[in-house]
Amino acid sequence: MSKAVKILSAIGVLLVALVVAGIAILKSIDFNQYKDVIAEQAKAATGRELTIAGDLSLSLSLSPRVSVQGVTFANAPWGSDPVMLSVKRFAAEMSLIPLLSGEIEIKQVILEGVNVLAEKDKSGQANWDFGPPAPANQAPAASTSEADVVLPVINNVSLKDVNVTYKDAQAGLEYSLNLGTVDLKSGGLDAPLDLVILGAVNDQAFAIKGQLGSIGAIGGGEIIPVKLNIAALKMDVGLDGKIGVPNGNPMVDLRLKVDGNSLVETLKAVAALEPALTGLQLPVKGAFSLNTILKLDGPAKIALTDLQAAIGSLNIKGRVSADLGGARPNVDATLQMATLNLDDLLPKNDTGAASGRARIDDGRVFPADPLPLEGLKAADANVKLTIDKVIIDGMEIANLKVNLALENGRLNLDLVNAGVADGKINGSVVLDGSKNIARLKARIEASQIDYGKLLSERGLTDMASGKVDLMVDVSGNGGSVRQLMAGLNGRTRVVTENGRLESGALNIVSTDMLNMFDSKDDKTIRCAVIQFNITRGIANVHAIVFETGGISVVGTGSANLANETLNLRVDPRSKKANLATVAMVPVDIIGTFLEPDWRIDMAGAAGNVAASAARTAGAIATMGLSLLVEKVAKETVIKTDETDYCTPALAGKKVVPEKLAAAKQPAAQSSEPAPPAVTKKKKSADPLEAIGSGVASGLKNLFGD
Repeated sequence: MSKAVKILSAIGVLLVALVVAGIAILKSIDFNQYKDVIAEQAKAATGRELTIAGDLSLSLSLSPRVSVQGVTFANAPWGSDPVMLSVKRFAAEMSLIPLLSGEIEIKQVILEGVNVLAEKDKSGQANWDFGPPAPANQAPAASTSEADVVLPVINNVSLKDVNVTYKDAQAGLEYSLNLGTVDLKSGGLDAPLDLVILGAVNDQAFAIKGQLGSIGAIGGGEIIPVKLNIAALKMDVGLDGKIGVPNGNPMVDLRLKVDGNSLVETLKAVAALEPALTGLQLPVKGAFSLNTILKLDGPAKIALTDLQAAIGSLNIKGRVSADLGGARPNVDATLQMATLNLDDLLPKNDTGAASGRARIDDGRVFPADPLPLEGLKAADANVKLTIDKVIIDGMEIANLKVNLALENGRLNLDLVNAGVADGKINGSVVLDGSKNIARLKARIEASQIDYGKLLSERGLTDMASGKVDLMVDVSGNGGSVRQLMAGLNGRTRVVTENGRLESGALNIVSTDMLNMFDSKDDKTIRCAVIQFNITRGIANVHAIVFETGGISVVGTGSANLANETLNLRVDPRSKKANLATVAMVPVDIIGTFLEPDWRIDMAGAAGNVAASAARTAGAIATMGLSLLVEKVAKETVIKTDETDYCTPALAGKKVVPEKLAAAKQPAAQSSEPAPPAVTKKKKSADPLEAIGSGVASGLKNLFGD
C-alpha cells in the first residue's frame, strides 16, 4: 500500500469519526436549554414575548426532524387579547441527501392547533406592525437574484385546526377563518400538487379539492394546469384549464362552471361575509348556473366566451369582453335570451300587474333625482342584445333587438324591428351625458299594431279591433327626468283607420250606449288621431279626433309637462238625432298626471237639449230613457254634427272643431241660458247627468287612469 493511500484512508476514517462524534454530540444536547435564548432574540426583534412551554427537540438521521410544542406569541399592548399567536404543535422533516445536489426537500410539515389574531385599532394601527418604519434614507436590503433562489420541495403539508381571526375596529369588521383540514401532497419539484382544504369563513363552510401544476412551475411563473372543485356559499364552482404569470403577465384560460340550488340561500351566505348585503332581495329566485370559458390576457383584458347563464326562468348566452387598460374600461358584449318575463321581475301595482312606475312622495310622476351622468362616463360599451320574447303587463314583444353604444358619456340605444301584436316597433334614443346637462333625443315609431290583439292579451276581449301607428319624436335638455320633461320639444302622434268598436267598449261608457249605435256603420272606427305638439314642456293638442259612422269625438287643450297638470276637453258629437245626441256631453279632464280628474260641462251639450232637459229634469227622471228623445224633441230642435273631422286630422292638420263645423251648424233654437258646468259628484237621479257621468267615467278610463 502506498503512502498516499494510507493518508487518504486515514483522512476518511477521521471524517467518519468526526461525523459520528458530531451526531453523538448533537443528540446529547438538550435543545430546551436554548428556549430562553430564542425568546430573547424574538423579543429583541419584535418587542413581544415569545414563550415555548413544551419541548423543543431535534431528531438527527438521514431525515432529520425538528418539533416544538406549546408556542405562544404576545399581542400588541392595545390588543383585544393578550395572545396574538399560539401553536399547539409544529413539526418538520427534511432529507439530507438532496442537499448534496443543492436541493431542499422537506418531506413533511405538520401544524396543529394554531390560533392567529390579526387586528387593527380605531386609529388603523395593526398588531403585526412590530416597530417604527425604517428611515427614509436607509438603503433597502440587497435582493437575491432569481438564479440564487432555491425553492424547497415540500412533499406533504398537513394542517389541522387552524383558526385565524381578523378584527378591524376602524371599519367595524370582523372575520373568522377556520381550516379544519389542509392536506397538500407532491411527489417532487416537477410533480403535480394534490390538495384538499376543508374549512369555514364566518361559519360558512367551504371545501376545495383538486390538483394544481408542479411546485417548480408555480414558483417559476410558468403556465400550469388547474383542476379544482370548490363548494362554498351554497354553490359549487368548477375550474378546469390553465393559469400562470409568464413574463410577469397574468394569463388565465379556464372553463368555469357555477351551480346553485337557491339564489336566496346563496345571498344569505354572502351576507354572512358582507353584512351590508343583509336583507338584499333580487327579483329572480330559484336555481342558478354559469358555464363559460374565462380568459385573462395580461392584467387588462378579460373575456367570457361560450357563455351560458341561467337564474330562475332567465336564460342568457353569448360573450362578454372587457379591456381595462384604457382611460375608461371598454366592454363589448353580444347576448341572447329566449324569454324575458318582466311581469315576474317588476314590482306589482295595486291591481297585481307589473309596474315600472314608482309613486313619488311629492305627488309627481317624473322623478327629480339627478341623472347618473357620471356613471355614463365611467366606461365605454358596445352591447348587442337579442330577446326572442319579452312579456310586460301581459303584452308580448317578439324578436327584440337592442343595440347599445356608450362612448365618453354619450349613450345611443337602437331598437330594431321588434314585433308587437303583428306590427313592428323601431326607435332610437340618444342621451348625451358628456356635459353637465344631459341632452335627450328620442324617436320611436310603431306601425300596424293590432290593438284588438293587445287588448285581448290584457284580458279585455270584445272591445275593439283594428291597427294603429304611433310616432314619438322629442328632444330636451336637463339634469333629471323632471327637467327633461319641463323643457321637452317635439311631437307625438297616434293614428288608426278602419277599425271597429265592439260591445265591450261601449259598456265602459254606458250600458245604454249600446242602443245608440243602431247600425253597422255606427260602430266602424273611421279614424282615431291623437297628436300633441310639444314646445318647451307644453304639450298642445294638435288633433284629438275619434270618429265612427255614428259619433265624432274631438279634443282640445294642453298638458303641462313641467308642473304635470291637465287642461283638456273631450267633446263628443252625434251624427244622428237619437239617444246618442242627448248623451253627447263635453267633459273637461283636469287635475294632475298622478291624480287626473274630470268634470261635465252641461252648458256645452249639443244644441239646447241639455238646457231643456235640465229645465224639465223632474219629468225626465220619471220617464224611461227610450222616451227621452221623443220628449225633448217636442220642445227643441236636436242638433247633429256631420262634419268630416278625419280628413284634416289624417292629413296632419290642426283640428279646431268650432272652425270646421261652423258653416254646417244651425243657430241655437233657444235663448235660455245654459246651466253652469258641474263637477263630478255622487250618482244623480237625472238620466242626462247619469249618462254624462257614464261617458266621463269611460273617457277617464281611456285617457286618465
